[in-house]
Amino acid sequence: MDGKLLAYKRPTIEVLQSVDPFFHCILRRETGLPASLDWRATRIKEFIDSHPLQPGRNLDAVCSELGLSMSGRQARRLFQRSFGLGIRDYARNRRLSVAAEQLEATSTPVKAIAADLGYQSTRQFRRRFKEFFGLSPVEFRKATYGKGATTGLV
Repeated sequence: MDGKLLAYKRPTIEVLQSVDPFFHCILRRETGLPASLDWRATRIKEFIDSHPLQPGRNLDAVCSELGLSMSGRQARRLFQRSFGLGIRDYARNRRLSVAAEQLEATSTPVKAIAADLGYQSTRQFRRRFKEFFGLSPVEFRKATYGKGATTGLV
C-alpha cells in the first residue's frame, strides 16, 4: 500500500413510484431488448407480468390459454432468444419486484410476503431478494417503507 486510505461510501437508494421502472431498467441492461420482438414472446411476458403471484405454472397450459400453437419447450427457447433471459428467471425477478412493492407499501411480515410469492422458506426468499436488489428485504423496507407512495423521485 502506498499510504492511501479507502473510504467506504454507503450506496444511496432512489425511491420511485414503483419498482417497475427499476425492474425494466435491469431487464434492458441485461438483455439489450431488440426493437422487433416476437409477438408470442411479448404475450408470454405480458402474461407473467399480469400473473406474478402464480409461480411454477405449466408452460404448456399457459401457451394453450394464450392461444399460442407451441409447446412449452418452444416457448422457453423463443422467450430466451427474444429477451436473453429464461422464463423462470424472468418470472422470479418479476415476483421479487412485486415483493419489493409490498415491502415498500405495507407492513406485512416478510415471512408472509415470501409465502404469498410461493417461496418455500424465508431464507430462500431473502437470498434471492438480496441477489436481485443488493439489500435484504428488511434493509429494503427500512430504506423505503412508506416513501414510494409519497415521493416521485426518478
